[in-house]
Amino acid sequence: MSLIDVIVGVKNEEKYIKRCITSLQNQTIHDINIIVVDGLSIDRTPAIVEEIAKTDSRVKLLKNPHEVISSARNIGLRASDSEYVAYLDGHCYVDNDWLETLHKAFETYYDKCKLAGVGSTYSSPHDDSFFGKIIAYSQQTFFGGFGTSYTASQKIVPVETVAFALYKRSILDKEQVTYDETMTQCEDTDFNYQLIKSGYYLLRHPQALVHQYRRSNLQQFYQQMVNYGKGRAKFLLKYPETLKWYHTLPLIFVIYPILFLITLFLYLSGFLGLNIFLVFLIPIILYLVMDLIYTIRIAAKLGNWKGIYSIIMFPLEHFGYGWGFLKGLMWSN
Repeated sequence: MSLIDVIVGVKNEEKYIKRCITSLQNQTIHDINIIVVDGLSIDRTPAIVEEIAKTDSRVKLLKNPHEVISSARNIGLRASDSEYVAYLDGHCYVDNDWLETLHKAFETYYDKCKLAGVGSTYSSPHDDSFFGKIIAYSQQTFFGGFGTSYTASQKIVPVETVAFALYKRSILDKEQVTYDETMTQCEDTDFNYQLIKSGYYLLRHPQALVHQYRRSNLQQFYQQMVNYGKGRAKFLLKYPETLKWYHTLPLIFVIYPILFLITLFLYLSGFLGLNIFLVFLIPIILYLVMDLIYTIRIAAKLGNWKGIYSIIMFPLEHFGYGWGFLKGLMWSN
């Protein structure tokens, strides 16, 4: 029995998996197992893992016939017998003290609250693509992250959900918490809500950094946002009691442009006065000003004028998430 089992769900991660596993092998806590669960990769991912496992008995390879990440994590959880369990994705890597940071925080706060897990904060890899860094910096702002694990923080804070967390295995067993394998997005949110419903707390640690490679082009990023929106809608349909006012905000980014175009047509056609048209125009101007302000900040942080590309990143994120959210509500199946 190890202290910590790290479950790594993968599919076609040959570009990143070696670095991911190496970062886990180099943890300051050595009493770990690294359980890689492969979702029927068609690239060299399984071969790379098997090669590493030949020289490190802590590395184990399992198959995931259902391919989705929620299934991978359940498979890994069933194969685990450790005191703690943690999760990581194949396109991520961590600093050498990642597990130690999470474990120390858990031990520190466990007696102070009914704690179930301590999770990580996203970070941009130093060698990520320039496009990936624009995504990362955009989502680290309040405008782009809205307080999620992407946003920067200097304190250990309680959260509703968290990514790449360390959980006490006995709590998961006691509460019979597993991943809902019908959730192809927001699987962590669903998993964590099961714990919150049972009265537990979750913390996010600002120094437990997970370096995650981002999408490489606009199309992939936009589709990711659509999928996130659909996942969030599915979660709300499953747990209606979790609905809060700010969950409706994504819909504004889909509905408002349509209303504005209708208003513009009516104004140009002479059916509406200028005052009514301005009521619809001002919110768009304010949004564009916010977009520009955050874009300038990101360009300055990157030290490169190409950071100006983030001016389209925020609208893509907001509209894509909103469209996915709407699709998830209307076509839940």
